Amino acid sequence: AITVYTQELLRRSDPAVDQLVLNDLIAASKTLIDETFLGTQAQTDATPAGILNGVVAVAASGETAEAIEADLLKLIETFVEANLSTDGAYFLMSETRAMRIALLRDALGNTYFNGMNFAGAARSLLAIPVITSQSVGDRIELVKMSEILVAQDGGVDVSYSDQATLVDGTTTYNLWQNNEFAIRVEKFITWAKRRAIASAYIQY
Repeated sequence: AITVYTQELLRRSDPAVDQLVLNDLIAASKTLIDETFLGTQAQTDATPAGILNGVVAVAASGETAEAIEADLLKLIETFVEANLSTDGAYFLMSETRAMRIALLRDALGNTYFNGMNFAGAARSLLAIPVITSQSVGDRIELVKMSEILVAQDGGVDVSYSDQATLVDGTTTYNLWQNNEFAIRVEKFITWAKRRAIASAYIQY
């Protein structure tokens, strides 16, 4: 990701604009990695396949506590049928879906899914840890991390320049000529599933 801003803004902003922009770029990179890793897209020359690529979704049967529990058990059964335990597995869902599940109550007013707390506390669902990310979208995913191979350089590369030339298609843009400054953020990471059963998901 590359962001451009003026030298005037760099000199006069308080707090410093370069740190604000850098923080935004790193956050955007994190979101992009989440969306790519957790997605269903096929592999390209630029990005690896999402961990749900080629996986047949379990269609959600409803959003009542009973329906959610039945659908979650279907996910677990896909692991069991493949002779794969849920040790080291995680449920992944959006923060909003996690809160929605935490709100479910039985006829006596008790929490239906013990372990599904609100923000600020560790969560679990059917004794399986829960990780939240808005990048999951309208899905609940079950992922066994030991079945996924990951390679990365362990950090984010940040570069600054006021003399680079940016090329966008047929358009060329010179930073020095326009009295501007740019920050570039790069993250090198890739992954692959050891087996197709490494992940399963419910589609809402």
